[in-house]
Amino acid sequence: MCTREPQVGDIVTMPMPFLGYRRIELIEKLQYAWRARICDSGREIEVREDEFELND
Repeated sequence: MCTREPQVGDIVTMPMPFLGYRRIELIEKLQYAWRARICDSGREIEVREDEFELND
């Protein structure tokens, strides 16, 4: 398990897929979530920090 804080530009993995996708890129830290881009589709979503895991 990674112990550092997520940062803009990190590629992270969602344990629970969104529309079949798991890998996302963090774009912007919002007040209570992150704006992220799904790596394979380009679609942007908002995710909370408990909805993704940092890759080692």
